[in-house]
Amino acid sequence: MKNGKREKGIGARAAVLSASLVASALLCACGSKEYLKDIKASDYVTLGSYTGAEVNEEKMEINDAIVDDYIESYLLPSFATVEDVTGRSVEEGDTVNIDYAGYLDGEQFDGGTASGQNLTIGSHRFIDGFEEGLVGANVGDKLSLNLSFPDPYPNDPNLAGKPVVFEVTVNSIGVQVIPELNDEFAATVGETMGIENCTTVQELKDDLTRRFKEQEDLQFETAVENDLTNTIMAGCTFKEPPAEMVERFVQNITDVQSAQAQVQGMTLDDYMLNYYGLDQAAYQEQFQSSALTGAQQYIMYQAIADIEGLNPTEEQIQEEIDSRVEAYGYESEEAYLENVDEQMLEEQIMRDNVMAFLKENNTITATSTTID
Repeated sequence: MKNGKREKGIGARAAVLSASLVASALLCACGSKEYLKDIKASDYVTLGSYTGAEVNEEKMEINDAIVDDYIESYLLPSFATVEDVTGRSVEEGDTVNIDYAGYLDGEQFDGGTASGQNLTIGSHRFIDGFEEGLVGANVGDKLSLNLSFPDPYPNDPNLAGKPVVFEVTVNSIGVQVIPELNDEFAATVGETMGIENCTTVQELKDDLTRRFKEQEDLQFETAVENDLTNTIMAGCTFKEPPAEMVERFVQNITDVQSAQAQVQGMTLDDYMLNYYGLDQAAYQEQFQSSALTGAQQYIMYQAIADIEGLNPTEEQIQEEIDSRVEAYGYESEEAYLENVDEQMLEEQIMRDNVMAFLKENNTITATSTTID
């Protein structure tokens, strides 16, 4: 019975989706008959210049302020405990333990009932009016909250805008106790996060700094690769890619987004509406557009690989397979290959070869940014 409100900035999130859809789906098995090996890339693209470009991207400097803020704003609250309080009513910021049952037209509806549920007042986890309705209540109170679901309500569109009544019992009132940042806390967090030999606050901070730097390096490299790709594509002339190749990318994108929706316990329609503000027609159009761009990108990479001799060798392919078998914990190479499209794997390795070449033959600079 969560809030289900969409965040602001739907247009911005849709733009992010458009930029990321292609890369998110490249190694999913599918049934398409059209691969790069089936075509001559130069029949579909006339390359412009792909060396000598200048690319500049921002790169955040990871400093103590970032690490300290992460510990204070996320880590410490994540390990907070709740202590019961007595002698007063519910206040903003309290964590209450409640039983509740939701009724639509006098009948309980699915997903609207729970017992022993902890809820922090002010977290906005539940629909508008629910948490506010508990302020001032005492332990043992039984309340009737007359509310309405928001419209739209992606978690359950059938409830969108519907008036409902929640019968709520307050079992206890508690306050969150934030732990102290000390070596004992650092050791507990270190064990939880799999940090070896983490026994002091400084060792915890050092490991977090390393992780943040690795993440920022990855984000920087991804931004550089996107810039290089877009810059080179702008100088190319493309013919329409094979329809089956585009459809392969559409299916890949659909599979990946469906898997992400399933993780959230949602249908693809609800997931795309909730996170990107796109109804079915809009997201299918977005998938098609992104698939076309993805097919053109890989045709361009292939054309460069053909000219520069960057197609993957058998040794490269085998090394990549061995690496993935180990990294993903497969029992054998055969078990891994049952779950991956080998031809698409080769296309990915080719793309990586081309990207390494482009990074070596174009000028890349970083503008440092800091957060105080």
